[in-house]
This record gives sequence, structure tokens and C-alpha cells, in this order.
Amino acid sequence: MLLKKKSTIISLVLALMLGACCFYYFAIYHSVSDVYVSSDYVGYSTGNRLFNSAELIVIGTPAKDFGDREVHLTELPKGFVADIVTFTEINVEKVLKGPEEDAVNLTVIEPIGVYQTFKGKKRIAYEGYTEMKKGSKYLIFLKKNSYGQYSVINMQAGKFNLDGTDSDDSKGSPSKQRMFTELTTNFAKELKGAVQ
Repeated sequence: MLLKKKSTIISLVLALMLGACCFYYFAIYHSVSDVYVSSDYVGYSTGNRLFNSAELIVIGTPAKDFGDREVHLTELPKGFVADIVTFTEINVEKVLKGPEEDAVNLTVIEPIGVYQTFKGKKRIAYEGYTEMKKGSKYLIFLKKNSYGQYSVINMQAGKFNLDGTDSDDSKGSPSKQRMFTELTTNFAKELKGAVQ
């Protein structure tokens, strides 16, 4: 009788521990919280200025899902994040400006990244930037950084979803739609067939 009681208590404790572990793993460890941070960057308020300032402008789609992309994280002591970016491989469909050879095997830096903590995943986005989605087509404005790598310029208003498959793309920049209208008007010849 005493052995049966002990075995029942042990089974109950193990079941509770298993339930707690499952809850932590699925509800906490895999949860994603968004952190938006300010950044110093050169902003462009018109489509013409954006077009003229970019060193490379392409139409393309990300090759991988966001979670499968390379993240670069710089941490300070005590776990504080100094910088985080995501390296996104782009399948380039068309080069509108800049050296075509730079668009071969193009990887661009996006000002956003996700990293794992014990309290779940944290997605850090600079200036409200939202990541480009795999399979979605974008008009992307790029400039080289000091390491010779291409980065998206103008934050959220430096990439434009062309096929309507990224509902997050219109977030974060109040002037983005006006700039897109200006770009499609002024560069209609270059964008012909790309915009739906």
C-alpha cells in the first residue's frame, strides 16, 4: 500500500514537471517579443533622393526564410545587445542601378535580428524595420558599408514589396507610400513589369 502511494506521488510529480517543461518550452522559450530601437541613419524623404543616393538598386526575393538567415549579434557585458543585423541572400531578378556583377550572389544587411534568451526570443528592429519575406518580391535600395557589404538604406522606406505578399511592408514609415508612388511614376520604364 505504501509502495503504491509513493509510486502515485512520484508519477504525479513527474507529470507536473513534464507539463511545466512543456509549457516553458512552447509558451515561453519559443515566444517572440519585439524591441524597437532608434538609430542614427541618413534618411531620404523623396523617391528621387533615395534613387540618386543608392549605389545599387535591385528587384529580387529573399532566398531563405527569416529564421534560416545568418544573424550577426554584438553583445556587451551582462548580456546587453550592442548591435544586431540579419544577412539576407537575395535572388536578383533585375538590376536597376549599379554594377550588375555586384548583384551576383547578393547578400544584403537588414537592420533587424532575432536572438534566443531564456525568456524567449527577442526581435530587435531598428526604426520599425520589418524583415523581407521569402518568396515576396521587393524593390531594394542599397549602399555599401565600410566593410564593402551592401545594406538596406533608409530603413523601412528603403525596400518596397512589389507583389502585395508582405502586409508588414507598409508599416513603420508614414511617407513610404508617397515615396513609392513617386518612384513608380518617375521610374516607370525601369519598373515596367515588376509592379503588380
